[in-house]
Amino acid sequence: MLNDLKHHESEYNVLAVYGGVDMYTQTTQLRKGVDFLVGTTGRVMDHMNRGNLNFCGVQAFILDEADTMLNMGFKEDVDALLKIMKENCRETP
Repeated sequence: MLNDLKHHESEYNVLAVYGGVDMYTQTTQLRKGVDFLVGTTGRVMDHMNRGNLNFCGVQAFILDEADTMLNMGFKEDVDALLKIMKENCRETP
């Protein structure tokens, strides 16, 4: 969907990360840099644990179907994501 909004191919980079897709390919794309990251909680956590994600430039964090995620027991994962984003991006005095 985000790719459909582009005026030209190089306007911004979008990456979807989810299970069942080769981790190496996703890691390679992450290292090149992305402007929009869309992912499942589990795969985002996998990339975080491997040190593949840097959230310091994040301007927005959107949870699609958050009510469903929370009802299915993903609250702890969402809390962990937000905590890591906050801790890793603190400005040092």
